Amino acid sequence: MNAARAKLRRCLVGAFALGATLMLAAPASAQSDTPAKNAKVRAEYAINFNGINIGDFKLNGTLATTEYSMTAHASISLLAGMLFDWNGNTNASGRMMSRGPIPYSYSFLYKTSDKSERIDIRFSNNVVQEIAVNPPSRAGAAGRVPITRKHMQNVVDPLSAVVMLANIGSNKSGAEVCGKRLPIFDGKARYDLQLSLKGTKAISAPNGYKGSAYVCKVKFIPIAGHRAADDEANFAAKNEGIEVWMMPVQQAGLYVPYYIYVPTPVGTATLTSSAIKVDAADARRALIQ
Repeated sequence: MNAARAKLRRCLVGAFALGATLMLAAPASAQSDTPAKNAKVRAEYAINFNGINIGDFKLNGTLATTEYSMTAHASISLLAGMLFDWNGNTNASGRMMSRGPIPYSYSFLYKTSDKSERIDIRFSNNVVQEIAVNPPSRAGAAGRVPITRKHMQNVVDPLSAVVMLANIGSNKSGAEVCGKRLPIFDGKARYDLQLSLKGTKAISAPNGYKGSAYVCKVKFIPIAGHRAADDEANFAAKNEGIEVWMMPVQQAGLYVPYYIYVPTPVGTATLTSSAIKVDAADARRALIQ
């Protein structure tokens, strides 16, 4: 029973972490079509597992012409916290460049009923300069693929991945929106997310948008820091069913995630947009979904 419960917890947290990274990596300031400078994004997503609501995810971000900052909070609870209770907070900041984001710093803190962990990373020119993990991880943990200095070069943190999809605009093709590979280092693992166009879906969003959303297929590519023989990690790497649906916010020149779908060995996790507010200085309008 305890082993099954532990596996459920690992799958839930792993699915949420992957889904949240996809959500964070998707909205992007546009530099063509309808440019959105100094955009402020506030978003909320409902987290469901096997059709049952288990929590929510809230994001606040500012994408300026030269810098960006992002904060996010998530909570997951099963049976009113009796089976599982997880809360996490994360933030990041950096510089906006034409070639992509240049992270300054990233922090992530989570707490459960019986444990907590904090990760802090400092960057310089997309190279990790300093990592602090509390409580400290065991050096050379058995079975983990070693992380070397080369794995900490030309990377972004999960929150800074938000600007990796720059130059989207609100009238781009699905191949342009989905055709991205995100190189991510989260302080404990190095992995890529490879996005490609899978198709389109007709959606009717609460803000009144009715039209097509691009369905991006997502491949999780573990590189280092993961356990090579871990069942969940191997399942994620072979998973062909992960999706993120991208919908346009034309007034702000953005594409934002409408829906994220992550199959796991014990069920399906989803993140569905429940509220989005985008204030874009150039657009002079806000969309509330």
